[in-house]
Amino acid sequence: MDQFVPETRTVTSARVVCDGSAPGLHAALGHPRVFMQIDEKGYVDCGYCDRRFILKGGVADAAGPALEQTGPSAKEAALPGDNDAKTRA
Repeated sequence: MDQFVPETRTVTSARVVCDGSAPGLHAALGHPRVFMQIDEKGYVDCGYCDRRFILKGGVADAAGPALEQTGPSAKEAALPGDNDAKTRA
């Protein structure tokens, strides 16, 4: 059974527009033009045609920056300094 995979486009701007048209096809064969904003997820999906727009270099971009964390986690940084006092003593 074949599974539908929507088209994906990598973009350089967080604000995108989609009208459902494809190269070589007239825009009237698509859907109404919609403007969308890419948020912290790094991508946005068109509600009409399911086309996914991925922000280049963002968190959803496979070729983007690594998501590894180099410093202490936010939870560790937010803990009281009790552990610091124990390690200094």
